[in-house]
Amino acid sequence: MSSSKSLWTRLVAIAEQRSDFKALSRLSQQSDAELAARGVTRLGEMQRILGARAYY
Repeated sequence: MSSSKSLWTRLVAIAEQRSDFKALSRLSQQSDAELAARGVTRLGEMQRILGARAYY
């Protein structure tokens, strides 16, 4: 069990280093009102960040 937890921890750490993960993390910290003040929507920003990988 310990080795699978260790592997999972390493995979999460790798994912957190990706620029798109960081951008999504910043996006999740913003309120819808803040996004609206910038003239963007949460869905639009997700599509911009993820590009063709955006599934919804």
